[in-house]
Amino acid sequence: MFKDFLVPLLMGDIPSPVVHTACAMAKAWRGRVIALVGVSQAAPIPEAWSYYPAGVYQNMRDCALATTQSMAEAADARLHYEGVPYEIRRSEAFWSTPEEISVEHARYADVTVLGMDTNEHDARHRLFAAVAVGSGRPVLCVPAYKALPADFGHAVVAWKPSREAARALRDALPWLARMRSVDLLSADETSSTAHPLDASLPNYLERHGVQVKQVRRSAAHASAGCVIVDHAIECNADLIVAGAYSRSRLVEQILGGTTRYLLDNAMCPVLFAH
Repeated sequence: MFKDFLVPLLMGDIPSPVVHTACAMAKAWRGRVIALVGVSQAAPIPEAWSYYPAGVYQNMRDCALATTQSMAEAADARLHYEGVPYEIRRSEAFWSTPEEISVEHARYADVTVLGMDTNEHDARHRLFAAVAVGSGRPVLCVPAYKALPADFGHAVVAWKPSREAARALRDALPWLARMRSVDLLSADETSSTAHPLDASLPNYLERHGVQVKQVRRSAAHASAGCVIVDHAIECNADLIVAGAYSRSRLVEQILGGTTRYLLDNAMCPVLFAH
């Protein structure tokens, strides 16, 4: 069951697709939205604090408090008419990074909902990576142009026999049980044969109330991420479920990877788990 949907609003904006998705899910699950607002200050190293004039940090704190209050009022105005229970949570961890603030709060929610807007693209990638790896909770990433529909339509589960894919499948089970249809998609870059245990997955999922269609696509001439996105477009998917960072984050940053490709190219929301 999903009840608490955390929406970190630490980039100075309130992205409508993200808020709309979080509110739609809160309505469907009879849960609530937690809007996290706050400011991250650039803190000098502690050893240098004694060299700054008295009152500098108090002034910075006062400005951060005022900005956080303004952000809280804007979030409250945005959520007031959505018709779902919500909480405006103010962070006063002004000397922490947005990633540290978000991870701490994400551990106390069921799902974190993030936007993948082109604005502050690298910062949003860093925030996603930190929350996905550090929170122990699934992350729902919403593209700038398509929110998750309120009705539970078609889902594509990107499957391979890895820890991250297994975690994503398990975390998504309550969601998948509500979907009208689910494709279990294997996009293998290295082998043309399925893992012998893959045949047991439909029965496992059926016992959890999920009916799936197994689909296998070759990724010999394209990346697995490209195959997943193309299949999701072909079947007009409303949701993709995928493991995050089955390779190291450093390798993904340098060489690219499925997680990065889905973040940049998926045309519908993606539920990630690590």
